[in-house]
Amino acid sequence: MKWHENCRYMELPREYSNEELAKFHGHLGPFIVLGYRMGKFALQYFDNDPFSLFATVYCSGTTPESCLLDGIQIGSGCTLGKRNIELVTSSSAEVMFRHADGRAILIKPGDYVKHKSDYDSLDPELALENFAEAMFSMEDSDLFVVTELR
Repeated sequence: MKWHENCRYMELPREYSNEELAKFHGHLGPFIVLGYRMGKFALQYFDNDPFSLFATVYCSGTTPESCLLDGIQIGSGCTLGKRNIELVTSSSAEVMFRHADGRAILIKPGDYVKHKSDYDSLDPELALENFAEAMFSMEDSDLFVVTELR
């Protein structure tokens, strides 16, 4: 038996609001929302046990892409403290989630998100925060593409 299996606070609901994401991260932007949604998807896809999951986040390593990491931690439960998340500097943003049983998935941002999250191309009337809020309630399939690796 693992030490955490009998903890009173295991299996607490992991639903967070836009406001809670912003409180954790310091503001609300597209990449924290995207990371949160990716992490939440992966956690549910496997077995809702953050101790069985490992996330490898591939991105530039600089903001705004690095904000994915904060969202992944909140959504998946993969954290620096548990040592089950890592950052790999890459020219493309994507996240690989591996389960303890050997299964793995790769999640990449969808075309809509890649286009709209480019800070320089946002329409003036569409504030960055408004876009992030809209992303929060979009369908997973509109936000990212999931590929099973094994």
